Amino acid sequence: MAFFDDVKKFGKNITEKGKDVIEITKLNSQISTEKDKIKDFYVKIGEQVYKAYKAGESSVYDETCAQIKEIELKIEELSNKVLELKNASKCSNCGAEVTKDTAFCPKCGNKIING
Repeated sequence: MAFFDDVKKFGKNITEKGKDVIEITKLNSQISTEKDKIKDFYVKIGEQVYKAYKAGESSVYDETCAQIKEIELKIEELSNKVLELKNASKCSNCGAEVTKDTAFCPKCGNKIING
């Protein structure tokens, strides 16, 4: 009977990991979509900069930059969810992705403080 209990647990673990992989894929897709939005705003900024240059103005990009900042915050939030699902964090020194049980960053050697 214990064997079948172990098989059930294993199956549940695989199912949970599969759900995490699907969620990570969805979040990475959302991150990609948000990054594409930023690229579109960069094009708009370029157009606005040129128009402002032609008109002798200088502060027409504030609204577009604010929109980019909002998207960057959303990307950060989505990235944090991906890290959480991967049971990982970022090195505070170099930004490398490290597992939560890592004591030192494999990239830069910085001591990892997981809180």
